[in-house]
Amino acid sequence: MDSNTQANSSSSNTNSRKPWIRRHPILTTLTLLILVLFAAVFLYFWLRPYFSTFDRSELGELSYSMPSRNGEYTAEIYGVPYGGAAGGITIWVDVKKTNAPEDATVKTIYRGKHHGNNHLEWDSENTLRIENWNEYTDETMTLNIDDEIYDGWGWACKSLRMKDQSVRCLAPEK
Repeated sequence: MDSNTQANSSSSNTNSRKPWIRRHPILTTLTLLILVLFAAVFLYFWLRPYFSTFDRSELGELSYSMPSRNGEYTAEIYGVPYGGAAGGITIWVDVKKTNAPEDATVKTIYRGKHHGNNHLEWDSENTLRIENWNEYTDETMTLNIDDEIYDGWGWACKSLRMKDQSVRCLAPEK
């Protein structure tokens, strides 16, 4: 009887000496899976601005377009919804060369939240005035289409992929 008691106590000691991870493999796996998933989502949202391309040419709904004075370029405003029912609209302004079909590259020069009043106006052959305002906010910009871009989120200015794409990157002061 004494040896039987010893055997039972030694087997319980063996069970208690197993690491917690081995005693609860399903819970451990589930916990690690949740932690990895949380880390992946966190890294995605934290690093997303640094890998932004600022390019989504001709996606969304075309609001209107305006040719430049000499007809060499055409500026187009697109509205892209975001965030579902509680979201809003992002406006993008693309400029494309219209004279040479072989060089018909589309360049995005403006991204901002839609504020209600939007208008495009060419100040010169290479300078475009983009109006985007309401009574509370004004994101109106005058941009040189060859050298400047404006990003209302500021992501293009932080992006490692956009580093060499434009001479001047403008963003709102926060």
